[in-house]
Amino acid sequence: MVANEGRRGVDIITRLRRFARWLELRAVGLMPEYFDPAEGARAAFIIAVPLVLIAATGERGFGWIIFAAFWTCLADTGGPERTRRALLAGFVLLGTLTTFVASWLAGLSPEAALAAGPVLVVMTALLPIRWNASSLVATLLGVVAVVAVGYPRPAVEAAVLAGAFLCGSAWAFVIGILVWRTDRWLPTRQAVTAVYARLHDMASDLVHRRVDRPHIGQTQHRRAVRGALERAHLRLARIQGDDAVGAVRLRKALLAADEVFHALLALEHLHPRLDRETKAMLEAIPPLLASGGTLTSRGSEAAEATEVARQAEALRQRVAGRRGAAAAAMRSMAAALAVPNDRSPEAALAREQASADASRRILQAAIRSGTGVGIVTLVAHWFALGYPYWAAMAVVVVLSPVRRISWSRAIERMVGSVVGGILAQMLLTLMSSSPLLIGIIVAATAATIAVRSVNYTLFVVFLTLLFVLTMGVLNPGHGIASARMLDNILGSFAAITATVLVWPERPASTAALAGAALTANRAYLDAVLSGDPALIATTRRAAGIASTEAEIAFYAPDRILGAAPTEADIADLMAARRLAGEAAALWYDRRAASDSPETDDPAPSTPSARTGA
Repeated sequence: MVANEGRRGVDIITRLRRFARWLELRAVGLMPEYFDPAEGARAAFIIAVPLVLIAATGERGFGWIIFAAFWTCLADTGGPERTRRALLAGFVLLGTLTTFVASWLAGLSPEAALAAGPVLVVMTALLPIRWNASSLVATLLGVVAVVAVGYPRPAVEAAVLAGAFLCGSAWAFVIGILVWRTDRWLPTRQAVTAVYARLHDMASDLVHRRVDRPHIGQTQHRRAVRGALERAHLRLARIQGDDAVGAVRLRKALLAADEVFHALLALEHLHPRLDRETKAMLEAIPPLLASGGTLTSRGSEAAEATEVARQAEALRQRVAGRRGAAAAAMRSMAAALAVPNDRSPEAALAREQASADASRRILQAAIRSGTGVGIVTLVAHWFALGYPYWAAMAVVVVLSPVRRISWSRAIERMVGSVVGGILAQMLLTLMSSSPLLIGIIVAATAATIAVRSVNYTLFVVFLTLLFVLTMGVLNPGHGIASARMLDNILGSFAAITATVLVWPERPASTAALAGAALTANRAYLDAVLSGDPALIATTRRAAGIASTEAEIAFYAPDRILGAAPTEADIADLMAARRLAGEAAALWYDRRAASDSPETDDPAPSTPSARTGA
């Protein structure tokens, strides 16, 4: 009975992970590794204090304190302390100024109100051109601008509104930076742990595979791992300059994961030709990766490090004396996890660099956002919607420099708004007690922050619940939930429209992307043939990125505007993936040939990748 329940639990987890990989293929993230209850608890406390005080005193006009505190919690994504303080301090000061200017301009005349939102959104969206790490702060400043426009005031009252924003954001700043400090390394550890989780999925699928022919799961695993590696590299690059010493362990873990990925590519390619005994040896890999992920997620703890070393040594002993690429791949995997090192070609690490193309994309996104906000504001006022700034807010947060991401976010926001709005309406109908609603608002705050990096739809569900209930407590009335749903749907459609009509990008065709993936993977195989480790690291990463971009483009929601991939395109992409496996297998085949005779017995070697790619 217990065994059956355990298997059922494993099946549920497996299905959830497969669903997550399926979503990733369509540019929709589901990353449970990023769940952060500690951040949620801190945000709940930050919101609870002003909310209780305002409800107790009846000073509902100071509701902006709550909004400002929450937006400041959203702006705090951890990371290096110096960068984090600068970003949050910048948001507090610029947010206060934006609140005053937006509210004051909106109070001058209806025409000024219509123009203020788009102009301020464009100005705030351009901030990352001069301040590289400020993309999230810029988006939130745009949100502040469009919401403040919805509160038109003369200069003195606009200053009071800005003062409320300053109090709320400063309160969140003080608690987050000075009083309730969280683990600064957690976001980076989560990013690296996510790589190990996806490697574990890939290895488990390899162990339990019933057929050896190519299938969609193979490409999903490769794409998921490559995407997670890129996110982790970017996270690591951000902390590297701030604290190089503290980043060493995480860098080693990430480079070990990259080596494991290379080995799994080889084993996946060789799997049809492996004998039963070698396939049985693969069963030791998933537990080893699970232990490596646990070690990374918890930090440098002796017990976990010892367990990883023990399992790595057990794997090494199982393949000791065996020849062939498969054995060499497993030995390399065991060595990388047991004694990770940070000696690797620098090309293996991502670098965030400002470029002319990045500036052009930022300008493009700013123009789109400003235009979308202007259009949706006119439509909202034309139809006399109750909260037009909610529609403008949706445009600001949905639009991205990458069209497919904008489309995915728009769809997720619409779904999340409808679900959250229905839940909020039910609660407002069933509960008339403010204390109960306040408790639910605090819980919704914790959930919103805790899941913000897990999945955008889930985040919007709790966010909608939070804002609708807060408005219901501060300004009781009818139709708040339905207005939120309608405004978010309108804003999401406006964002999609802006990606098509305003400064439209011309994405590469599926044929071009598939061809680029094939070319990149041929270059990877050529690099393996050359034997240059630095060139191999560079081309391997480039090949993975090219293949991933092609696959996502094939399945992304905005593909309905372009031609569907042809059979030739799909064949090119499958050939590219086959070349990646062939290159990885060839690398370990050559390493096996150079193994010391003392460690290998004369057992028959695994067929070379060159004989049956």
